[in-house]
Amino acid sequence: MLSTDNTYLSPYEMSVVADIEFVMAKQRIVGKTVHLFGNLANEYVPHFSQKILIPEAVNPKISKGENYRGLPYVVLDYPRMFSKQDWFAIRCFFWWGNFFSITLQLSGTYQQQYAPFLEKAIAANLFAGWFINNGDDPWHHHFEEDNYKPVEENEQLSFAGRPFIKLAKKIPLTQWDNAFAFFTTNFEMLVNVLTDQAPMR
Repeated sequence: MLSTDNTYLSPYEMSVVADIEFVMAKQRIVGKTVHLFGNLANEYVPHFSQKILIPEAVNPKISKGENYRGLPYVVLDYPRMFSKQDWFAIRCFFWWGNFFSITLQLSGTYQQQYAPFLEKAIAANLFAGWFINNGDDPWHHHFEEDNYKPVEENEQLSFAGRPFIKLAKKIPLTQWDNAFAFFTTNFEMLVNVLTDQAPMR
């Protein structure tokens, strides 16, 4: 007699549970993503340290997990400064089955310092192809309408009154071979926007 609960497998699930190579391939892909992010960290550190001074920023951190909205992910945070009120982070994100993304995340004193320069850069179309957060949870990374909206051409934005700023850009995983260039190009753009217009400390 068939089980009446949810423990039996669909035909697709049966094919997957018997497929050892699928799991091994997943482990290799995650490992290659971690390696990619390690290479990015090596590229980022000298570039960032020469151009912008955040004494509190700590070393790059790569983390991974199995359950962002049910799917595996890998994260690189650098620079990263997270206190209770003040955040400054550039986050590189791999989300299985979805995309690579890079995100600038600011709050507190960093938001106050850099918001005017970001507003100016957005108005000058330096963030064409990017998205701006319109949700209320800073730890959501998906690009659905309740979390991000596209930055519009010549958009005149004011970040006043927002609890935090998140600007993000993504590419599909089918552009895997372009991922390193995607991250380094956009990381450099972010650092230049913040540095070239930021006051000296």
